[in-house]
Amino acid sequence: MVLRIKPTRFLHASGFQRLECVVLALSTLFVTQTVQAKEDMWRFCSPTPAVQPLIQKEALSPKTDASQEMTFSADQVDVEGTLYQFKGKVVGRRGDQQLSADNLDYDKDADIAAARGNVRFEQGGRIIVGEMAEIDIGKDRGSIRPAKFWLTDRHIRGHTDVIHIDSPAITRLEEATFTTCDEGDDDWVLKATSLKLDTEKNEGVARHARISFMHVPIFYFPYLSFPLQGRKTGFLVPSIGDSNHSGTEVTIPYYWNIAPHRDATLTPRLLSRRGMLLEGEFRYLNPRNAGELDLEYINDDRVFGEDRSAVSFNHQGQPKPGWYTRVKYQSISDEDYLDDFSTELAKSSTTHLERLASVDYRGNILRANLLLQAYQTVDENTLATSKPYQRLPQLKLDLRDQKGPGELMMGLESELVQFDRAEGVIGRRLDLQPHISWPFRRAAGHLVPRLTYRYTQYQLENSDPGFDDTPSRSLPLFSLDSGLIFERQLNGWGQATTQTLEPRLFYLHVPYRDQTNLIVDETGTDTVFDTSLPLFSLGQLYQENRFTGGDRVGDANQVTAAVSTRFLDTRGRELLRASVGRIFYFRDREVTLPGGQIETDSASDWVGEFRSHWSEKFSARVSAQWDTKNEKMERGSTDILYKKDSRRLLKLAYRYEENNLEQGDIAFIWPVATRWNLVGRWLHSMKDDVTLETVKGIEYESCCWTARIVQRNHRVDALDDDESETIWFQLELKGLTSIGKPVRDLLDRDILSP
Repeated sequence: MVLRIKPTRFLHASGFQRLECVVLALSTLFVTQTVQAKEDMWRFCSPTPAVQPLIQKEALSPKTDASQEMTFSADQVDVEGTLYQFKGKVVGRRGDQQLSADNLDYDKDADIAAARGNVRFEQGGRIIVGEMAEIDIGKDRGSIRPAKFWLTDRHIRGHTDVIHIDSPAITRLEEATFTTCDEGDDDWVLKATSLKLDTEKNEGVARHARISFMHVPIFYFPYLSFPLQGRKTGFLVPSIGDSNHSGTEVTIPYYWNIAPHRDATLTPRLLSRRGMLLEGEFRYLNPRNAGELDLEYINDDRVFGEDRSAVSFNHQGQPKPGWYTRVKYQSISDEDYLDDFSTELAKSSTTHLERLASVDYRGNILRANLLLQAYQTVDENTLATSKPYQRLPQLKLDLRDQKGPGELMMGLESELVQFDRAEGVIGRRLDLQPHISWPFRRAAGHLVPRLTYRYTQYQLENSDPGFDDTPSRSLPLFSLDSGLIFERQLNGWGQATTQTLEPRLFYLHVPYRDQTNLIVDETGTDTVFDTSLPLFSLGQLYQENRFTGGDRVGDANQVTAAVSTRFLDTRGRELLRASVGRIFYFRDREVTLPGGQIETDSASDWVGEFRSHWSEKFSARVSAQWDTKNEKMERGSTDILYKKDSRRLLKLAYRYEENNLEQGDIAFIWPVATRWNLVGRWLHSMKDDVTLETVKGIEYESCCWTARIVQRNHRVDALDDDESETIWFQLELKGLTSIGKPVRDLLDRDILSP
């Protein structure tokens, strides 16, 4: 028999509905980890037994809309005045909410509901089960005892002696226990003698909270406060590590939730050999800007013998549409700071720390940039005349290509920059590059002639008085870019349905201008402000200037011949690309950098590149530069990645540069048993026969926890015998927290990164 009950307060303000909010509030203890969990995080877990009864009862009552009243069904219903008694297989439905019990009584006058025997409330993946529930609906009070609960979508379960609903905002639990482990397998549990949830204050308070792992207590908190939504001020989980340079390391982070869009973290980092390193991080996220300030300070480093510090500030903003701002500042107290305290090989080998402030405007017609840029040179023994120039300031104004008469396109690139340094020649440089082109582009190919006039003017200080302190340079540049695209349809090539063949010719003509004495310092030495010769690559085949920076414009009478082929799937996704090309020279290249030699070869080296993403599990990239004159490899690199899933990953890399570099790099994560994974990395300099970095570790993963131990050895300089050794241990209680050093961060950087 089905009876529809319509007292509004019972149906819409029911304490049973509020139980769903209680379990959601409980889940905030676990949000940090589970929100970021991958789909296979619970792959070793069994299905939640609590889900099965929901499937069995779905047929007992029709599903209703969430805006309708709750509908009840039962084997028997007795009505005596204002007392409603439901008996036997009681099921109430409203939207995706379901309430079931063996018996349920509702007193309309007293506005009190009582359920007995197998009481169960569920909504979505949230379930509460108890033996008895009493709800004073008129006063928004009640209780359910004893209670078990599940959040099946987060694999969280727990139980409590009683859940008290004291008011619409306050809920209390007595002797509560939580875990993400399977039923009957409490490898770790979080227990609290009492737990109070206050939605008005957005606060949860646990008393006598303790975490046990393998039935051994590992943390105890007499008082623990946490937010029900968002973040809250308080201590974070400490970590422990060890290194041969700093000794045993203990960190105890304190988090300060300043505002919804601002926070800070203060981390005392106790290093047994050095002392106390204080780290501070301040972050802000506003509607139009965001940034981070990091400060580090150690008083009287016992190993180094002095106070040491580091500062890093990064800011990005968009004050108005089309306007962008950026500020970056970095500073360290001494040249060894990064070696001693940074855990990243790339950072510890940094030679210059950049400082800049910039404002960008990006419009449909005009683009502008104002930049202030300086550097801190890490090596304190670097000569002042060898340090990079500061830009104080640099102003760029570019007119984007605009349509002129007919099909002509016209544009302008301009730059005004003041180069400054403590010693040596300094000065101002104005660089103007108006250009005109006549592009012809079709689906089958393109033809783009382009003419540029480049004018450069200097105003120098501290230069050799025997040379002009206002030199200038002007010359035209002409290029003709052409290419064709041929396609054919493929059969029997798996995913690939189309192959292209794309030949390309690029002609460049730039007359010779003597530029050897544009900038001459006080010693009479020819120099440059910011110009260099980049590494030769595929991209360099189509550049109008073989130099970077504005102090040199290379003379040219040359043509680039290149060809590419691509394999595409039905969606146009590129599965494979292979390109090869070289430059053929019709004259010598007389413009050089200071101390450089005139280039007389009739053709450049061959350069090629191969990229493949044929399979989602496999990717490869190979680049090479072949010296045809000496018939040897000048430069090359190979990167191969196989990733079946997060537990099966293998990376192989090889990098080579003639007379400078030869490195092999192997990194992997691979299972050796169902729950055991090996992790490792070996970065070796073959040129010096020295290992630069090794990572050796093992990982064990169960349903609800993961343990990792990793040993890392690395050296910054291949010629340096000093090797840093660290041992990291991490215990991750899935869905709750991570204890120990962030081993996963190291794995993400060294092994999991693409």
